[in-house]
Amino acid sequence: MKPWLAPLLAALWLAPGAQAGEPAPHPMRIVSLNMCVDSIVVELVSHDRIAALSHYARDPQRSTISDAARHLPITYETAEEVVALRPDLVLTSRHSAIATRNALKRVGIRFELFDVPASIEESLAQVRQVAHLLGAEREGEAMVARIQAALDAARLPPDEPPLTAALYQPGGLSAGADTVVGELMELTGLRNIAARYGVEQYRPLPLEVLVSAPPDVLLVGETSPGAPLQAEKIVRHRALRALDSQMTQAVFPARLLYCAGPTMVPAAAALVHAREQAWAVRRTRVRL
Repeated sequence: MKPWLAPLLAALWLAPGAQAGEPAPHPMRIVSLNMCVDSIVVELVSHDRIAALSHYARDPQRSTISDAARHLPITYETAEEVVALRPDLVLTSRHSAIATRNALKRVGIRFELFDVPASIEESLAQVRQVAHLLGAEREGEAMVARIQAALDAARLPPDEPPLTAALYQPGGLSAGADTVVGELMELTGLRNIAARYGVEQYRPLPLEVLVSAPPDVLLVGETSPGAPLQAEKIVRHRALRALDSQMTQAVFPARLLYCAGPTMVPAAAALVHAREQAWAVRRTRVRL
């Protein structure tokens, strides 16, 4: 931290009205610096309790709550702006800026750190953790129940065989079985071929793999309006277009890829849609 910053932060925090009145039983000025926690917070508490969300929340390419976030304050995670918001609770990631976390600690602002869930179970536990911190346990349990109901409805019917599938996002990025989206794929009856090729977490899947052994379903990312970025062009590669008779392509937006929590509901729905689309194409081919 720069030497001149500590007195400034202290002045912001101790300014008149910064901590006036009796402490509330639950946090009333919540700041989220974590895009995935953003989507939980906006559903659990009234928006007048949200002092700011992360700036990623307004990005429709990354966030499932961009419409709601347009009407809420945002922060770019600098120590000065976060302290100036006078929060009574900051929710942030273990990968967030250390300088900001040190500044919050220096002026005595409470913050909680969150990991990236690696499974559906861990994600539901995180929803409950956030709900407890916000004093919104009832709302948290309602969210968990809604997610579980959506996942139960998305499961592969027992009389329907699974299909092979792969995620293929801009830059060739895919997801391994050790991710929430990988677990969702298995749950919905899409066998993730990335695991066969040693893809763990979020790593590129070579185009040659898809061409030599195409899956039944290819879950491709969205491209930018107009001319796509160079990294996006690979999802529209002519080698993949040549495989249209062997595999079905379905859109799986990046905003459904990285976060779990309530995002699992539209993610599971997108996977089911891809599965049903692939079966519809197969039935059409059989009739022809």
